[in-house]
Amino acid sequence: MICSNCKKNTATHCIGRENGDLFLCDDCYERLGAAAGLGAEPDFFVSFLGVDGKEERQCPVCGTALSDYTRTGLVGCAHCYETFREELMPSIRRIHGKTVHTGKHPQGGGALFDLLDERNRLRAELERALKEKRMKDAEQLNRDIREISRVLYRGDFGGDGDE
Repeated sequence: MICSNCKKNTATHCIGRENGDLFLCDDCYERLGAAAGLGAEPDFFVSFLGVDGKEERQCPVCGTALSDYTRTGLVGCAHCYETFREELMPSIRRIHGKTVHTGKHPQGGGALFDLLDERNRLRAELERALKEKRMKDAEQLNRDIREISRVLYRGDFGGDGDE
């Protein structure tokens, strides 16, 4: 018998329910048992499992079901974000405040990273200008890059210094 939860491992535990038995592997049994041990009703966690006769949508790459995400808060792979996009985006927005990754910078170093990002952007633009033989634009971009580099090397970019 296959586990009713993960649908991957061999079931070693049987839990009797009113609407049919639930078969769980050791891993799923421990996870659900640990969660139930925190004071929640076991049927609460079992209600997230798609074993009540209705077929649940799964990721075509890793086989993770939406109920797995609901129960654990984890997706199985990067393709899960595409498969469950409509369901995941509201909770991602609620948790993180946005749905686009913007990177992470150390606290107090924002001005430095902004200048580094600007310099990288200008370098990419300079490369495009040179490929397109826009020499006047390239000269201006090169001057802007040099000015940013001077500010960076002098260290007076407006970041929080040691006091």
